[in-house]
Amino acid sequence: MFRVASYRPLEKVGPIILATDKIMKNNLIILFALLFIACGTPQSQQTYDEMLNDVVLNFNTGTIGGDSVLNVFVQKVKADSVARKYSNPAMKEEMMFGLISEYLQAGQTDNAQQLYDNMLEYAEQKYGKVSQMTAMVYFEKAHIYELTGDLENAIKMMQKSAAMFEQLPKNDFNRYEDAMGFIRRWRAAASSDGPETN
Repeated sequence: MFRVASYRPLEKVGPIILATDKIMKNNLIILFALLFIACGTPQSQQTYDEMLNDVVLNFNTGTIGGDSVLNVFVQKVKADSVARKYSNPAMKEEMMFGLISEYLQAGQTDNAQQLYDNMLEYAEQKYGKVSQMTAMVYFEKAHIYELTGDLENAIKMMQKSAAMFEQLPKNDFNRYEDAMGFIRRWRAAASSDGPETN
């Protein structure tokens, strides 16, 4: 039948085999060098301080009179040495939600709404129009509207949130049922207070 040829790189078999052998060795060296360079080069991720700076400068835009809240937030975040040690991209989003929480605790709902608007742009750019984060931002914005007594806009935001959650995978993070519950509750409250809201 067929004879199996044994590969003996050091044996002088002929000029074609030697040339092929040399080309393969050179290509392998280049391939390993490229692989080493690609694996050895760290991806450019933001450092913890860069993330904090990004949140303060880029996501805090449009807020009014929130300087004291912002300063307290920055001091708290800088003091969080555990987080500084293990920084990752998801921390920026945690920082944004943390700053919003600080504004809400200080009663600055306008600043919190502005930050949610900025987060919405960020989420759509980073994850697309339909994403878990975008749906959550709409969900949270709806609660701020409800907190300020604006049920009409609260219902609209929650409807956007529900529409997105409906398109996302059903898992522990999907708040579709919660969103629909809030919509029903707020519609009932709006209809008992005055004209029905769509």
